Amino acid sequence: MSVHALISSLDEMGDHDLGKISHSENGHWVLGDDNHFPIQIDPLISIDEILIYGTFIKTSGEPIYTPILTSMMLENIIGTTLDGYGICPGPVTFSIYSKISIFAMTPEQMIELISGMRQLIDYVRLSTAISGDYGDRPERPDTDALLPPGMVH
Repeated sequence: MSVHALISSLDEMGDHDLGKISHSENGHWVLGDDNHFPIQIDPLISIDEILIYGTFIKTSGEPIYTPILTSMMLENIIGTTLDGYGICPGPVTFSIYSKISIFAMTPEQMIELISGMRQLIDYVRLSTAISGDYGDRPERPDTDALLPPGMVH
């Protein structure tokens, strides 16, 4: 199934609880609204793979609508892969992403994937808000609970 066909199937379902589905001219989709954290979808060069991600500003937890590769280049950050998902903790933003094949994906599987991505993002946003910004404190440990040892950037 193509990306366009899969997103169209989601849009036709109507009861998916993913929020509004928006499409831009360059093939970039955003699923979300005021009540649903926006999840962004970009097709990759390979016809049956997409990059699905959410990016938010660390200090406020507000979502940003910048393609993940652009935010990685702007912040000069490195993505770290963790068992199916990847994270990019930059100085200002935090992105969670996953590259998936949609060759045999059903709309129901896509709904489950997006819901899981939102739960993960909500957990990280909550963790970031609770921990606050410890960048200027000398007692900050060299490790980060969200990253494996040695992966703090």
